[in-house]
Amino acid sequence: MNKSITIHGWHIHHHEKLIYHANAGTPSFRLKFFQYPPYRQTVAIRKHPNKCQIKSKGQNMYFVFHQKVGSKGIISLERIIDIHPLPSFHTITENWGKISCIPDKLKQKYQQKSSYWPLHTKTIQNITDQQWFHTDDLSLWVQSASRNIKEKIRYSEKQETRLGAEQAYLTGIGDCDEFTDLFITFARMRGIPCRRLTGYFIKITPDINAEPHAWAEIFSSTLGWLPIDIPLRNLGSHYINYIILKIEEFNPSLPEYQIHTTQSTTVHSQWETPPPSITPITLNSHNLLH
Repeated sequence: MNKSITIHGWHIHHHEKLIYHANAGTPSFRLKFFQYPPYRQTVAIRKHPNKCQIKSKGQNMYFVFHQKVGSKGIISLERIIDIHPLPSFHTITENWGKISCIPDKLKQKYQQKSSYWPLHTKTIQNITDQQWFHTDDLSLWVQSASRNIKEKIRYSEKQETRLGAEQAYLTGIGDCDEFTDLFITFARMRGIPCRRLTGYFIKITPDINAEPHAWAEIFSSTLGWLPIDIPLRNLGSHYINYIILKIEEFNPSLPEYQIHTTQSTTVHSQWETPPPSITPITLNSHNLLH
């Protein structure tokens, strides 16, 4: 790709479908799948999935398909979305504020633990004995936590299944999920509001390579929510490369697709969810697409 071309956003084409067959009767399906939220990005639906409604919960958006269907067939979920990320740039030299200045009510809101974020396990609790953990300056705390996590997860390699913070801490292996889960666990143990974002990270090389990705956001009393992506060495900035699909605050593992049906014992179904095709929106292609 010509490096002189400025990328303004991303043209995302999803081709998912549900193939089903009922042994008897005509079932009703309720499908739920996530839509890109208008958080740190502008979102325009160019092709709407057939017979789907858009709903929201908190900052997340999702499509819902709910109707009676025939005894067998294919439900197409094809859709085309234009995403324009809204970059923001913050550095570790700025004033991120003090942890003690974060409102107690907000700290308490983000104290939930889970199997992925085990706040009270003895395995990880010994981190609280280290001096850096009690630093009050948020920027310094994040830098120390980042260094500690990179020392713990020595083997950065893609995992078939998400291990969670404790397994990453014990085994020293993981990918973006484990870096993020361990950071969220450390932050919540320290009383810092922290949450998980998932979506895609776009590697801009001669070809466009979009990879599913997870990263964290931490709350600063002076700057608001700040992205933290330890394996990509990004502390504080949201770049054009990030596409957000889900924001996981209180449920650490929101499934991208959910299916409910009547006559569940007699209905056989199979999702086909190939990766979306993602192409850049440049000045010239923007004019063509719009």
